[in-house]
Amino acid sequence: MGVTDINKLDDMQLSVLTEIGNIGSGNAATALATLLNTFVDIEIPNIHLLDFDDVSEYLGGADNYALGLTVTLDGDIQGMMLQVIQKEFASKLINTFYERQISSLDDITDMDLSVVREMVNITTAAYINSIAKMTNTFINITPPKDCIDTVGNILAIPSQNFTSLGKKVLFIDERFCISGTRIKSSMILILEVSSMNVLFEKLGLPI
Repeated sequence: MGVTDINKLDDMQLSVLTEIGNIGSGNAATALATLLNTFVDIEIPNIHLLDFDDVSEYLGGADNYALGLTVTLDGDIQGMMLQVIQKEFASKLINTFYERQISSLDDITDMDLSVVREMVNITTAAYINSIAKMTNTFINITPPKDCIDTVGNILAIPSQNFTSLGKKVLFIDERFCISGTRIKSSMILILEVSSMNVLFEKLGLPI
């Protein structure tokens, strides 16, 4: 019969999603270090299966202003990865490439965004490649699309693009240390229900 509701996953299935998050985070940190040409350390990420409403609270509330970047997944696995970046992370990332003072996200220019998009493209690819290797599947990703808006509006983007999403998402709360500065970023994996079944079947889990 398969998984018909992401809200009803069993402990083993949740454990697999958590392990994917852990492996993806490690690979993303390595990719980020290569991009920045500096040492990047990452704490063990906090990974949760959360309601959309709870995700907004983890991100400072629905009215909090943030930079969201979406990458669509297609192929054997369909869904979206959404990375939510606060000003501190964006400022640190941009200043690694060139000196730039950013007092708010409204100060970010097109050149700044190109730096952030490149980072998201690389780190998201690290996550997706991890999933593809673990499951022996083909997953294509689109170039990142950026959106500077409230957290509530950013989190509404996936439901505008997919019709069979569950009410919960895999929330990966990452904390990096880049050149001595501790910053955080949030990665959110949203899969269509049918793709969740493909994932578990490829991993040999009962569905």
